[in-house]
Amino acid sequence: MMDGETKELLESIDNRLKWLLQLRVEEQFDDGATNKEKVKLLYQMGFSDQEMAEVVGTSESSIRGTVSTLRDDEEID
Repeated sequence: MMDGETKELLESIDNRLKWLLQLRVEEQFDDGATNKEKVKLLYQMGFSDQEMAEVVGTSESSIRGTVSTLRDDEEID
């Protein structure tokens, strides 16, 4: 079982990694990039709906809809 300090440290590391990932994803695309393009990349990298929602800055239901559209368009498996 983790003590409070260890849990706090891990949460801090997790937050920083998400922040860095968000910056990196934004660098991959021009200003006109759609959430669909971002979700496709994150999905291919193995991120969960919740993680993608945090990185893209939208809701999980929006992510699920985008993933469904990507599947329908045969852009992802």
